[in-house]
Amino acid sequence: MRGRTRKWAVVLVLSLAFSALGCIRASAPLDLASQNPYSDQNKIASHYSREANNFRLKAQELSQRASVYEGLFGPDSEWVRGARLLEQFYEYLAQEQERLAAEHLDIASRERQSLIVRPTRP
Repeated sequence: MRGRTRKWAVVLVLSLAFSALGCIRASAPLDLASQNPYSDQNKIASHYSREANNFRLKAQELSQRASVYEGLFGPDSEWVRGARLLEQFYEYLAQEQERLAAEHLDIASRERQSLIVRPTRP
């Protein structure tokens, strides 16, 4: 009887925990295209920086693949050319993400400056 009570207690605790988790509201998604200085520009810039890093890693992986393909199929292989093209594409995407991150950091710094230096009215 005691084991049965313990099982029901565990079930009750778990169901209450899951119910409580269901009541927690997730934060609103970031509007990555927002130029509004009041939105969290640092968080948006951080997102773009992480994306740039991910694209860089993919480009590095494709560079290594191209080298392996070159050894297997020769330097003029379509496999090598395809891997090199994808590597260039991911590098371009990484640069674009870094540009967007810098743009949002610039918006954030301008907003900080406007908060620090407010014109005084006579």
